Amino acid sequence: MKKGNIEQVGGDAVPILNTLGPMGNMDARSIARSLSELERRVVRHVDSRKPVSEIARAAGVSEVEAMRGLQYLSNKGVVVLTKEEKIVTTHTGKGKAYLEKPLPERRILDALKSGALSMDEIQNIVTPEELSGVLGLLKKYGLVRFENGKLHITEKGRNFVFPWEHKYGSPGELDEESYRILNRRGLVTRERLTTWFAEPTEMWAEVVNHLQDGLIDRITPELLRSGEWRKGDFRAYDVVSPVPKRYYGKPQPYYEFLRRVRERLYALGFQEEEPGEIVIPMFWNSDALFMPQDHPASDIHDIYFVSAPKTHADIPPEWAQLMEKVKEVHERAWGYKWSREKSSRLVLRSHATALSAFLLAQKPKIPGKYFTISRVFRPDEFDYKHLLEFNQLDGVVLSEDISFRDLLGILRDFAKEFAGTDRVRFKAGYFPFTEPSVELFVKHPEKGWIEIGGAGMFREELLEPFGIDVPVIAWGLGIGRFAMMELGIQDIREFYSKKLGYLRTAKRIWRV
Repeated sequence: MKKGNIEQVGGDAVPILNTLGPMGNMDARSIARSLSELERRVVRHVDSRKPVSEIARAAGVSEVEAMRGLQYLSNKGVVVLTKEEKIVTTHTGKGKAYLEKPLPERRILDALKSGALSMDEIQNIVTPEELSGVLGLLKKYGLVRFENGKLHITEKGRNFVFPWEHKYGSPGELDEESYRILNRRGLVTRERLTTWFAEPTEMWAEVVNHLQDGLIDRITPELLRSGEWRKGDFRAYDVVSPVPKRYYGKPQPYYEFLRRVRERLYALGFQEEEPGEIVIPMFWNSDALFMPQDHPASDIHDIYFVSAPKTHADIPPEWAQLMEKVKEVHERAWGYKWSREKSSRLVLRSHATALSAFLLAQKPKIPGKYFTISRVFRPDEFDYKHLLEFNQLDGVVLSEDISFRDLLGILRDFAKEFAGTDRVRFKAGYFPFTEPSVELFVKHPEKGWIEIGGAGMFREELLEPFGIDVPVIAWGLGIGRFAMMELGIQDIREFYSKKLGYLRTAKRIWRV
């Protein structure tokens, strides 16, 4: 036995989910039974072609709600939605002020009819901003002249009427020249006005005729407890017709990638270093890494120097002792006079390896594995693979039996884990703080071979001041370029995009 959408099964009556097929296969009665409460409220008022705003007022809903309901009805073939667009001229907020008072050019001309005025006197009539906007206009039309330091009205100006004065209250009637003048002054503007209309189809009248009030849209706890559902008539549900796409919250793609990189490194037994300060002395950025003070990378074109304060004034005692050891090694190995003043100069951290130097000063555990993902800053060309500030994945491994071969294996694993590729190349490189040194390249499907970063074995001269006598492998990688591979993007600048289209459709990361 059936009663509406209640089907008798055994001894109990239970509601069933009445799903509908494609709208083209449904009759008007079935469509009427499928309408939601919002659709039923608005459909009654589409008896002729009407603006959506008018339908919304008649149905007692907002225009947004009415539009949503009408879109659903349009999908079901009950109404047709059309739009009309036109360009309208309107006053700006600034322009509306002159609907209640004369325009500044009129106020100046009227005041000058009583006699010449100095510029100070003029500024009692109009504001400096108003004056700058119309003084050139008055001179262009030949309505005023300067004489003996005062502004005088010409004969032409005494009876002159600006072309836009009488039409200012109806901006849509302005001629093109008047519009351009007033638009430049920020008084009027043009905007595209879109009006949506809904009109009934042939099916509309029959659908409205079969509308039912009191259909149950959803089952609530109260409905179940009271038993009223046994007597009710349930709305049919359409699970086929297209509906507006919904975008739900999700992590920002790049920061989700960085989080998963961290999780993977934790799983491999790495410990994360503290992110440290962005502004650091050159000592940590270069000197402690065995980079000589006259090295080209220490030049102002490769590092952002801080203008105020220029130097690190407070040097802790433990730093002073380490600086003396670094000075000794620099002067012995590089053969130049080391400068404490240059070493104290403040810079924006140019590479995360500076944090690895600071880590070595903290007496890390041996054996030990450490990493950091930190923001660094470099003057660089700005293109699809370069940013002026970016994140760098830096790390070190300290162990008595670690080797350069182990480093190459780790870099290869990183490329596979974080970029999803085994297309890897190694190229001999040079860095003042590592020997031997290597550069890592991976194959991007669109851009070809991309350099990811550098790595190597920390030199003995670097480790000596820290009192470390075991091999240390180190790397500094542009983690953003790994993310380009994994996220499938062509331009590294998209990581910081505010475009909703990209953020809504960006690829989710599952592998890392």
